[in-house]
Amino acid sequence: MPYMQESDWATALADATRHFIDLLQIDTTNPPGNERPAAQHIANVLAQHNIESVILESAPRRANLITRLKGDGSLPPLLMMGHMDVVMAEPDKWSHPPFSGHKRADGMIFGRGATDMKQTVAAALATLLLIKQNFHDNKLLPKRDVIFLALADEETGGTYGAQWMAEHHADLFSDAEFALNEGGGMATDINGVRYMTIQAGEKGTSRFWLRARGTPGHGSIPMPNAGIVRLADAVHRLGSTWLPIHMTATTRRFLQVLADTQTGESAAFFQQLLESADPDSLMAQATFDPTMQRTLNAILRNTAMPTILRSGGQLNVIPDVAEAGIDGRLLPGQSREDFEREIRAVLGPGLADLEIEWATPEPAIALESELEGPLLDAISEVMAVHAPGTHLLPNLVTGGTDAKAIAPLGIKVFGFSPHPADDLHIFERAHAHDERLHEKSFHYCVRTTYAIVERVITKDV
Repeated sequence: MPYMQESDWATALADATRHFIDLLQIDTTNPPGNERPAAQHIANVLAQHNIESVILESAPRRANLITRLKGDGSLPPLLMMGHMDVVMAEPDKWSHPPFSGHKRADGMIFGRGATDMKQTVAAALATLLLIKQNFHDNKLLPKRDVIFLALADEETGGTYGAQWMAEHHADLFSDAEFALNEGGGMATDINGVRYMTIQAGEKGTSRFWLRARGTPGHGSIPMPNAGIVRLADAVHRLGSTWLPIHMTATTRRFLQVLADTQTGESAAFFQQLLESADPDSLMAQATFDPTMQRTLNAILRNTAMPTILRSGGQLNVIPDVAEAGIDGRLLPGQSREDFEREIRAVLGPGLADLEIEWATPEPAIALESELEGPLLDAISEVMAVHAPGTHLLPNLVTGGTDAKAIAPLGIKVFGFSPHPADDLHIFERAHAHDERLHEKSFHYCVRTTYAIVERVITKDV
């Protein structure tokens, strides 16, 4: 394999940081998205290195970019994927403007998308340029094609991005065997033991409106069974009650890694959780810190979290209807019917008449990939060098990614964008005020991403 001197790395990392900051300075807030300038910027960078790319618009200014570096065809391609859009920001609550790409003297880089996920897009771009430089420019062909897909619209569901590409242009990338995506590569510390997550699955979504009806009237005469009162009861129940635990293949591996790497009571707890006939009671007795407790519960269960309340229009009028928007998330293997039974059980007989109106005709699928194969081997081998003593932790992501559109094409999607084991708060900074990433963390992401990709595309199966 081509060997890079540290002087080569210094140049590559300086260039990658510039591209990262350039992407942060492009406002791709979604809605409306407007990813075209970001896609064009990437296309321009690729063209400077004689790499052809195609920009495909699903709607005006909603751009997706795809490019491919050819291998010798002896093994199926590897896909690197990431989204260019970002969530909204409130500039008055930031230390530096959210689209300034400001780099502080200590190396901290500020910008909306710094951790979700323009750093991963920039690292993938840098990796592609290095593959071109180290292989193709030296008349060498790796065993696999490398495809780079920069997408629109992930933050609002992927309608104009991954879903559109899968429906209209799957022929450009569906021959890939594996894909590297967001959702993993983040470090966490549990009782002094370091872990790095690797996303092997994600929950599906089944959002709904919960509606309560009652008799309208004058606000001066309280009505205990008013729709708004009954809805408040329902919202409290759903927001404060955990649904039953369901073990999936990914969560079993997750718990087994913890049982094998923790010590004492903690190790025993995770092993008991794996073996227990009543894991719900066991989790109720757990004494983790609140964040860990909530995260574990969300990984192990379907969830139904109230996020929107709507009712009434005048202070002295009791409304006839009240409704709540509920963000429902389903584990792999769980159906909408299973989910509704669990919701109805929490609401109980007294609220059995509340209406459930599903936000979409069908739930968005939940995913799980088997944690095996050349890509997982490469990740394990590279991280053993770059993060010694850190355990890879298979993870089922409670949110969603563009994998939902890509995996049904037969591509095995893993979420892994590596960051240093001592950078423990990546996820907390995503979507937050002052979203930021240290230059050293970004450089680590570039170097490890390249090492993983290089290993996958050069190693025999």
